[in-house]
Amino acid sequence: MCVDILLASFNGEQYIEAQILSIISQSFKDWNLIIHDDGSDDNTIAIIKNMIKKDNRIKLIEDGVRCGTAADNFMHLLKYSVSPYCMFCDQDDIWFDNKIEVMLTAMKKYSEDIPLVVYSNSYVWNPNSGITGKATCTYPENVRQFLFLNSGMQGCVSIFNRRMKEHLLDWKYSCVMHDHLLHLFGLTLGKVEYLNLPLMLYRQHDHNVTGYTAVTKNDFKRIFFNSTLPVVCRKHYDVIENFYDTYLHKISSSDAKLMNDFLLFPSMSKIRILLKVIFDRFQLFDSTLRLVLKILIRSYIN
Repeated sequence: MCVDILLASFNGEQYIEAQILSIISQSFKDWNLIIHDDGSDDNTIAIIKNMIKKDNRIKLIEDGVRCGTAADNFMHLLKYSVSPYCMFCDQDDIWFDNKIEVMLTAMKKYSEDIPLVVYSNSYVWNPNSGITGKATCTYPENVRQFLFLNSGMQGCVSIFNRRMKEHLLDWKYSCVMHDHLLHLFGLTLGKVEYLNLPLMLYRQHDHNVTGYTAVTKNDFKRIFFNSTLPVVCRKHYDVIENFYDTYLHKISSSDAKLMNDFLLFPSMSKIRILLKVIFDRFQLFDSTLRLVLKILIRSYIN
């Protein structure tokens, strides 16, 4: 039961060898590590090729394609996956040696006919200060808890099956991040399972693609009350709009209504938005009140 691990690399010479070694050390051995580099000009490629000499399960795709973003690189990598299960992998983290085994065991509880994604958790880790907390603090169970996150669960803590991969491969539009799209498909057209179990170290450094991760109350306050950021990110809004237009006939009527309301909000006054948020019971981090406060102190969309 092979697992394809999809690693999108770019100028990762400082971290990528440690990440690959953590994959080689996995208790589950039937995996392929498929890497696509996006034009690194450091020693990343040389390090990857040296690791290939040590383990023939590692493959570097050299197709001359330049994607430009991590999201597009991951979406491009999906084309090279042939195994029943896929995992996204960042170049700079450290996987615990039981990560694949634990997540695959959770996957096998369900029928392969269901588009399924399973998420674990991770420890936020800085080599200089150690572990500072867990990266994930919310577990959306439905669309009303998801739409205002401007993100999805970390792609690097996911495993998904072939049916879910088919949905991702069918996507014809751009996406802000691959993990946002994966989570959206899971909550609307498939099934999402959460394991509140850290199975890797999420490395923090100056060049993280997803930026700083809040892990304390003070962190959340500083980010939450940052009035320079909008309630809704325009790029994430566009993904929701494209998804709604494409899959309206496939999603449930309740999800369709919530998405339609969400998409109409930019044309409404702030008072109408607030009333509709309360009526529809939209949530942010499991709280309608938290979302209402955010709308009150920030511009709506940008």
